Amino acid sequence: MNSQIFTGVVSHGRYWPQKHNFSYPVYFYRFDLNELPELDHTLPGFGYNRFSVVRMDDKDYLWRGNQSLKEKIAGVIDEIGYVEPINRIELISFAKYFNIIFRPVSFFLLYNSENRCKLILAEVHNTFRETHLYVLKNPHAQSETLSFEIPKAFHVSPFFDMSGKYNIRFKDDGQKIDILIELIKSEHGEKPVFFARLTGQGRSLTSHTLYQTLLKYPFNAMLNMPRIIRQALTLYFKKKLPIFHKPIPNSEYTMRKQLPSWFARQGMKFIFSLFKSQSTGKITIKLPEGESRVFGPEDSSLSIQLVVKDYRFFSLLAKAGEIGLGIAYEKGYWISNDMVQFMDFMLSVTQSNSVRMPFYSKLFKIFYIAWNFRNKNTLYRAQKNISQHYDLSNAMYEIFLDKTLTYSCAVFENQNEELADAQLRKIDMILEKACLSKQHHLLEIGTGWGTLAIRAAKLYGCHITSITLSKEQQKLAQQRIAEAGLSDQIEVLLCDYRNVTGQYDRIISVEMIEAVGKSYYPVFFRNCDHLLKPNGMMVIQTITIPDQRYESYSKTTDWMRLYIFPGGLLPSLTALTKAITYNTSFVIKQVESIGPHYALTLARWKERFLANREKIIELGFPENFIRRWEYYFSYCQAGFAQHYIDDLQIVLTRPRNRDSINLFNQKVNRSKS
Repeated sequence: MNSQIFTGVVSHGRYWPQKHNFSYPVYFYRFDLNELPELDHTLPGFGYNRFSVVRMDDKDYLWRGNQSLKEKIAGVIDEIGYVEPINRIELISFAKYFNIIFRPVSFFLLYNSENRCKLILAEVHNTFRETHLYVLKNPHAQSETLSFEIPKAFHVSPFFDMSGKYNIRFKDDGQKIDILIELIKSEHGEKPVFFARLTGQGRSLTSHTLYQTLLKYPFNAMLNMPRIIRQALTLYFKKKLPIFHKPIPNSEYTMRKQLPSWFARQGMKFIFSLFKSQSTGKITIKLPEGESRVFGPEDSSLSIQLVVKDYRFFSLLAKAGEIGLGIAYEKGYWISNDMVQFMDFMLSVTQSNSVRMPFYSKLFKIFYIAWNFRNKNTLYRAQKNISQHYDLSNAMYEIFLDKTLTYSCAVFENQNEELADAQLRKIDMILEKACLSKQHHLLEIGTGWGTLAIRAAKLYGCHITSITLSKEQQKLAQQRIAEAGLSDQIEVLLCDYRNVTGQYDRIISVEMIEAVGKSYYPVFFRNCDHLLKPNGMMVIQTITIPDQRYESYSKTTDWMRLYIFPGGLLPSLTALTKAITYNTSFVIKQVESIGPHYALTLARWKERFLANREKIIELGFPENFIRRWEYYFSYCQAGFAQHYIDDLQIVLTRPRNRDSINLFNQKVNRSKS
């Protein structure tokens, strides 16, 4: 018999950023896989794929399933393209003791016909019930010692990130085993920052050596987890080491991933039942361990792939629905082969099917609504809300916007037109609708980065007062205005619309009213009515939501309002009309939809944003921020492409304002001809 039982010591040590060492006595086994069936019959107290005091189960190793260990290893060998014949396989591991096991690492030693070990499969487990396989081949051989070097690819300790590489030394003379694993990091000068070592003295596996060892270490299997917790608490509270959160396992060699929780299973039931009842298109869902589920008609022209990288995707979906979908994408729990198509698919499915969320999701929704309520646009809170989105970094916005730095819907003449030209066309449309002239004083509510004000001053020679709540936008807008030599014509104030004074000939506001909020529409329009001269005109550009959805939408919250535009709310045309009717003397002269152009605008922004990922990271923004904004762009692009939301230019004036109305009519007639 080649199989053995070992008694020895496991040691861990940290050199950086804090020193820390510990060691514990252990026992472990070396199994010749060919001998497992015989041991099952001849060794009392040992069971192979059946219950016993000491037990070995094929299902516990490599991927889940009922294949034998030999079949699984053959699959691995085939997958990695290893061609040398395998004569014998040994497994160095821990075994179940009364069904209790802690197995941080197991080693499969594969021997060739010359009885030389040329390949080792190191199966590593973490406390999240995940399993990763490190393939150690082409060793540096020195007498009885095999040495390997391999990049780190699996999260084990929360006190180290994913960078670095492992040096592994494997020494085995048939009786003594000494396995040393060192983690090397560049931050420490390519020196070891951590080591784990397993040493042991082996004896033949017999009933005598088995029970002698079990009696010597009766509680080892039960003590492993308390020991881990104790050391973790010491490192965190006493050594003050920072915690690194577990990343999503992306390696093809991560063979088992965290099993779905109860919430995840409920989310799976919900989304699978939703997709079963839809006829919009075909969707393929690839689960974390590779299994695929297909829903929808096979011959559909719309075919979407959803790759779930972590079962927590389903948990978030069950708890928070649409909000959870966005959170899960930011965390990296799922991807799709075409984000916009997937969003379009989800919008279609949820609109055409009645979606009943589980009862507990309503409780989570109450929490999110309460969270959103704190962002109500009071005088105190409004500037904080604006700052959270617009004061991120002017340099970041410069990366994905065009040279005009215009952050609103463009109007394209054709699909291939430059974004900057399309933005200037949109601005010129607004200025023309405002019927500006040199003697006018224009109030702009929402400065952006100053492009509209600069354009108005250059084309019409008028004086402009522009207000913003973004300090970063004010700073850069003033700089651009000065560089254009227009500081005497344009004034940029850090001011809330509720605090503006004076009288103005024209008012223009581009995609700002979305940041006002439902309860403040009356205040906004009353202020505009007071600020606009009797013969004045006002032009608003605003993103809108269909009237049929506005009431339910305005009483709840969503991912966009929580994570992108805090305090934001899309108005409906009817909601705006009511606010204008009951609070002002304005009448609506014209409403024009430019919403379809927004899908292309967003596509251009997203393309530039993702193409400059490294530059954005250099500015200090992490990967989850990039995923958040990719989701935001895709979410909105699908909404506009499907006419789920719209963008309107609305012209307001007053009755008896004949001069301005006649001038506006003349401009409209000229543009039509």
